[in-house]
Amino acid sequence: MLYDYKKAKIDAKENFLGTEDHVKKYKIQYKSFIETPYEEANNVAGYLFLPEERKTDSALIFLHGMGDRNLVPLSWFPKNFAENGIPSFLMILPYHFERTPKGMKSGKKVLLDDMEDTIKDFQQSVIDVRTSMDWLEEKGISNGEFALMGVSFGGMVGTIASGVDERIKKVILVITGGNFRYITWKSLATRMLRKKYEMEANTDVYGCTEEICEKVHEHYADYIRKLKTPEDIDKVPFEKECFLFDPLTFGHFLKNRKVVMYNAIFDEIIPKKSSELLWEEIGKPERHMLFADHITSIFYKKRILKRGLDLILKE
Repeated sequence: MLYDYKKAKIDAKENFLGTEDHVKKYKIQYKSFIETPYEEANNVAGYLFLPEERKTDSALIFLHGMGDRNLVPLSWFPKNFAENGIPSFLMILPYHFERTPKGMKSGKKVLLDDMEDTIKDFQQSVIDVRTSMDWLEEKGISNGEFALMGVSFGGMVGTIASGVDERIKKVILVITGGNFRYITWKSLATRMLRKKYEMEANTDVYGCTEEICEKVHEHYADYIRKLKTPEDIDKVPFEKECFLFDPLTFGHFLKNRKVVMYNAIFDEIIPKKSSELLWEEIGKPERHMLFADHITSIFYKKRILKRGLDLILKE
């Protein structure tokens, strides 16, 4: 299966960054199990927030969104989860922030990659999440159970990771969605990608025009219905490779987990249809609609944190 890997002992570098509000912060780095042509992407990086007084034996994995400006505001979440007794690990996704290759802008490579490279990007992202959980177990920071919170693109990766790894028991998905038919052709974030398709129009490489994409997705629901376990994703015949990294493919594997979703009413990045389809595929879990757009949803951070604390510590 695309997101499987062979477990091995992880030799991580731990750099203590200091203590603030009774939370110890470390920078963690180790070699990714997936090798790429880019040295920066080959090293998993993340920030571990350890509370002085723990209230749970599990740990939280936090996944940020795409771009180059959201790490600082989103770091508020893992730090505050830790302040409330939950060990939290903010993992830097491949090709973002310090994992960005020289000469590139954080997140842009993932957005503009060809199909084959995009598959590898998602594969590495998910396996990096799974190996980070292995390391947290090895260190005794988690008892083998995890919660996961993913925002935007991080929610997409998080949905896949949760679908293929049953150690993730509780999931918080914020302003995210599935079905790339809508994300590719309707989102403001993918307008550069659409322009690339229009200019190069090589369907052998990219496999996309809006008309082709719509036709391909006529068979998408049938493909999803045939998936009984995550191991089936690349065994069941599929129309297009994008099915292998679409969060919607993995949604129904989360039906036995505790899931809380947040969607923004005026989201210009995640189309309404995309968020609706993922919510339905997960089994219509608890969902909250925020009176915000994609960016201003951060104004609801205290509400999201409070619900997350209850989910992890009380339920």
